[in-house]
Amino acid sequence: MIPEIFRQTLEYYGITGKQISQVSGVSENHISEFRRGKSKTGVSTDVLWKFLEAMEKIRPGSCAYFCSQLAKAGGSEGISESDCPKQLESLLEMQNFVDGLSDDRLALLLMVVAGRIKNGVPAKNRDVDLRC
Repeated sequence: MIPEIFRQTLEYYGITGKQISQVSGVSENHISEFRRGKSKTGVSTDVLWKFLEAMEKIRPGSCAYFCSQLAKAGGSEGISESDCPKQLESLLEMQNFVDGLSDDRLALLLMVVAGRIKNGVPAKNRDVDLRC
């Protein structure tokens, strides 16, 4: 989701990977892999912020656009620009958590989530460690 929104934002504002690379100091290859969703390791929060800061320097308003698109994709209409860093960091933390799960634990998590959605069960705070 994040790489797709990043790519859409670059296209919308006419920003190239070369421009992002020059401003951020991150290689064009790494930017291209991330933008296409092909990066094997993803990107850290720090690198993503380098991308967003570079976009903003190149085309002011692009970071706010990215955040608004991210909020819409996540079902959080009306997110403020100041809330975007918290939302984005939370999303990246969840992605890192899921990436760290074994296949068995991921399957278990998916079954729990599917059950909640199917049954309309409200969220509860539980201390459940799904990592192996």
